[in-house]
Amino acid sequence: MEFYSFISISIVVLVLKPAEGVQAKRQYNQRYKNYINTVVAHIHSQIGSYEMQNLKLKQFLNCPEMEKICTPDDFSRNYRYTISVLNFKYTEILKKFLDYMNIIINKCLEFYKRNLFENFISCVSLLETEVKNSKSMFEYLHNAMKFISYIDIKYLFREGFAPHPIIDEIDFFQQSVKKLDATYFVDINILPNINDSKTKFENLKRFYDVALKIVNNLFQNSQIIEISVNTDLMDNQINECFNDSTIKIDDCSNENNFDIVYSTCSKLNSFYNESINIWYKNLGFEHFLNPKIPDFTPPKDPEIKQDDVIEALNILHLETGWKSMNHINIVYYDKYYNVDFIMKDKINDINFRIKKEHIVQLLRCRYTEILKNYQTLLSTIMYICKSDLIEYQNNCLIELFKSFNKSKKMLKGLYNSLITLNKSSIWIVNMNSHSSLHRILEWVVYSLNLLKKNNFFQIDFVDQNDNKKINEIIQEFRDIFQKYLDNFHYDITCNTAHIDKWCHFTKNNFYEKNDVINSFIDSANTLNSNPTLEIQVYQIACHSFDNFCEYAYNCCYEILGFEKINCHDNNIDEKLKPFIVD
Repeated sequence: MEFYSFISISIVVLVLKPAEGVQAKRQYNQRYKNYINTVVAHIHSQIGSYEMQNLKLKQFLNCPEMEKICTPDDFSRNYRYTISVLNFKYTEILKKFLDYMNIIINKCLEFYKRNLFENFISCVSLLETEVKNSKSMFEYLHNAMKFISYIDIKYLFREGFAPHPIIDEIDFFQQSVKKLDATYFVDINILPNINDSKTKFENLKRFYDVALKIVNNLFQNSQIIEISVNTDLMDNQINECFNDSTIKIDDCSNENNFDIVYSTCSKLNSFYNESINIWYKNLGFEHFLNPKIPDFTPPKDPEIKQDDVIEALNILHLETGWKSMNHINIVYYDKYYNVDFIMKDKINDINFRIKKEHIVQLLRCRYTEILKNYQTLLSTIMYICKSDLIEYQNNCLIELFKSFNKSKKMLKGLYNSLITLNKSSIWIVNMNSHSSLHRILEWVVYSLNLLKKNNFFQIDFVDQNDNKKINEIIQEFRDIFQKYLDNFHYDITCNTAHIDKWCHFTKNNFYEKNDVINSFIDSANTLNSNPTLEIQVYQIACHSFDNFCEYAYNCCYEILGFEKINCHDNNIDEKLKPFIVD
């Protein structure tokens, strides 16, 4: 009952929260909602009624079929409406860019098929130049979507539907164009040749094909707007050619001319400037990302020193330990976020709220994974000890207890990181949040207290010839340790049953007992192929456990930069004081 008493005490302590703190948090959340409302209202007004009226909205924008989980108040309706329209308009920009690309691609292909290689080379050069020229446009669009992604919708919409910005898709365009720009270095002293142009054309065509699939998926999966996309840019370009009095009709039908290509390139440059002005600058994103007036400035959390927290977060942000979490996505309001996305941008006042939540939730996922595997490894070695031959059982248990003792370093690392997160106000205790680390702290402290209360190392100081004494100590420790494993297994299993609600693992990193045992046996058999060695499975198991703990300590504490954080002599949250260990 020791573990469950520990948990019961923790629950009582954690739910106690001063009324003033609750009120302050509510006021802060309301100010944040007002700030987002102001920003969204500004975007809405700048988009204009004409753009809004031309879009047919799907019925559930106003939540008629979702009344039980969605309250269609003015704020939520306006937010869903505005962000959905913005997503749709940005998707249209992507599609129009690709349509222009397609016109030039088709013309280049015509030249190549007709063996007009000089024309083909010139056409590819123009296409390459125009794609490079799109870089600024995509940077602006990406900045806009990035700002929308900074909005912490989880605390604006508790339930129901809210659109996410199409930042991943914009990011694909931006990164692809950057890559093409970096790849194609032009030496003005060397004339382009057919082979180089073919390679460039194939790369550009490949980018176009992948990008077109992405854009078509955006249209097909539009969650709010009914779409009927009909793009006739190729026909429009040809019609404009015929209607242009400065161009002869024969030139338009001549497959050898560049008029359509030149016309398209000219329109692309105008399209880039128009998109930047209308869909970035005029909507106010420059003011949102660099606010100069109070209305566009996000409120600061009154309960913390936000500048100090941002400083601490940016220390963690620069560290390399996050690479060990590349297999983890957090689930935040029904959207997956990977480590690259979470750690991509420096933390500032604009993105502080969402970045803090994302980082702490990512750590919860990682620390849960570590402790779950920690418990599985200990249970597996205990199983091996009990299943081993009588002559090896005591030796196995002694090695297990030694390894358990050595794991204190890892546990202390996790403990210190959790205390640092709380003292620095990166982690604020909230049991209902997916970013709450209180369960992690409970498991770590329970393990540390067990080690403190039971000196498993004392077995080294017992007379090895006194078999009775050794057997008594081993039996006592075995019973204590088994109870610890059973309680730990029950609690961590219960509390990770729905882990998919806040964590998604792209590969299965949770250990399974049978797989682990087979791995230990295979390693022992490999080593025992050397006639001068006789390695027991438990020795391999304990060695592997030691390595696991050392790796976990390094990647989740030492090289995450927790020792570099200045907590400014802040006190730990009152609710966590029962969990302080020496």
